[in-house]
Order: sequence, then structure tokens, then C-alpha cells
Amino acid sequence: MTGSRWYIEDQLKNNLWLFALSVAYVKKFGHEIVLHTDGLGKEIYGRLPYDEIHLTLDNLNAHERFWAAGKILAQEAEPIGSIHIDGDVFLKKRAVYDIIRDRDADVIVQMLEGGFSIPYPGSCYGDNLNLVLSALNKNIPPEFDRRQDSAYNCGLVKFNNPEPKNRYIKGYKEMINNCCGDQSFVKRLIADNNMCPDLIMEQWWLKSVTDHYGYKVKTVLSGHDINEAAVKIGYTHVIGTAKYGLISVVKERLLEIAPDLFTKVERGISKL
Repeated sequence: MTGSRWYIEDQLKNNLWLFALSVAYVKKFGHEIVLHTDGLGKEIYGRLPYDEIHLTLDNLNAHERFWAAGKILAQEAEPIGSIHIDGDVFLKKRAVYDIIRDRDADVIVQMLEGGFSIPYPGSCYGDNLNLVLSALNKNIPPEFDRRQDSAYNCGLVKFNNPEPKNRYIKGYKEMINNCCGDQSFVKRLIADNNMCPDLIMEQWWLKSVTDHYGYKVKTVLSGHDINEAAVKIGYTHVIGTAKYGLISVVKERLLEIAPDLFTKVERGISKL
């Protein structure tokens, strides 16, 4: 967030509003929510009503552009059955909690991202796949399918089975070590602030692992109209740069459902 990803400033302040609304919804339905962060994150986001805060990310040793690396450490630290949600994911109706309570699937994810033509010049997934593969070289995990045409959106992830969780995390760590140790990769990453290798390392890789071993995956959102499905169950994920154009809406909703938290966040931001 401090690195101005996508060339956007003030992400710490904007994300505090997003995180606050995300937490407010979880607490509204009576669930525990835990934050894994670093020292700076605790200082800023610690004012939100988390049940626990762990400085897990003080141990994070990865280039800052790997935005999913912290998520991976958080998932590793939490027990099986825990549900990871991004700070810009809002679980607004009881129906969505009923869906993710499922214990039969090995893995639960937000949805299937499809329609990616890897050889297509300029494809976001294609560009990042080529970047990652150039660094991995001969160290590509055997489960990694470079020819698949879809990935899993990991705005929400739940592991009910320790096998896919352990394989996924182990492979991610090995790949990120290889990438961060490749100076050519790091230079290309620094040169283009829009590159997102974790589209591959996090989302593509999870699809590869689950497909390779035949694990049962359940998606929270499915069907021909994802937006309609999301509205029906009360699931919102404001992704990418779009989220920063919706801060006024986020503030309005937070004021509506958690006015005391709204005031606390407003005061906290004024001191940043």
C-alpha cells in the first residue's frame, strides 16, 4: 500500500475505509474476524474491531509487489476451516455465510475467472504468466499448468482439507523465492507498476493445484450472470483500481450500519 501500486496515492487511508466496512459486515452477523498484518498495519488498522491481531507479516520476506504473499502467510497461520477475505470483500447477507459454512468441498473460492487466452498479446494473465515463467525457468512446479484457460478469484478462500492448502502454500513460497532471486524479473517488475505476478502465483496456481489432484472446489459465485448471483446472496468484491472511486459509497454504507466505527475511522484518518 505504501508503494503506490497502480500509481495511486493515499492507499492506506482509502483502504482503511474499505477494511472498516468489510469488518463491520462480519461483526454484524456475529462472526470472529482476525487480522494478520505487520507493525505499521497494526498501527493503522488496529483501530478496527478485530477479535485478534497478529504481526505475522513482520516475517514477510518478499518484494512488495507480491500483494498476495501476506495472504499466503495469513492462511498458513490460520487453522483449517478458516475463511480468508480480502479487505475489499463485503459479506452483506446471511445467505453468503450459509454458503461458505460448507465443509464438504476441499476448497471454497470466490469464483472461476475464465476466458483468458494466454497466447493473446496484451492479455493481463498472459503478460504476467510469461513474466513468472521467465523467472521460474526449470523450477516450475510439476502441478503448474501453463496451458489452462482459467483461474480462481481468491477474494475469498477457505480450505477444508489440509492437503491442497499445504501443497498450494508450499508451491507459492518456492515460486516466490525463485522470482525474487531473479534480478531480471525484479527489474521488469519495478519498471511496470501495472504488472501483477500474483494473478499467476496466487489465482492461476490454486486452479492448477486443485485440478492436478482432483480436489473438490466450490465457488461462492457461479452461473451465467455472476453479478446477479452476487446481489442475491449479498456478496460484493470491489476489485482493482475501481474500489478507489467508490470510497464515498463505502463511507455512506459504513455510516449506515456502524456509525460509531465510522466516527472512529474518520478521526483516525485525520491523524495519519
